[in-house]
Amino acid sequence: GPSQRRVLIIGGSFAGLCVARDLKDHFLVTIVDAKEFFEYTPGVLRAYVKPKHLDALTFTLYPVIEGRMACKFIWGEVTE
Repeated sequence: GPSQRRVLIIGGSFAGLCVARDLKDHFLVTIVDAKEFFEYTPGVLRAYVKPKHLDALTFTLYPVIEGRMACKFIWGEVTE
């Protein structure tokens, strides 16, 4: 309900998604990220050799965070 505690997570990469997963059952979780997609950066070099591999390295954050994780996603930056 409206009295439920809230958590704001800045960054939707590995740590942000793991923290959201662990806290979503106890808090209303919102994730803010400057990018609209997750990217497994270490694997990008492999995509130069095998371009089809890039699809396995990235995904759009919104459907995962809001759909599968039932958290809120804001595509933007935290300035204060």
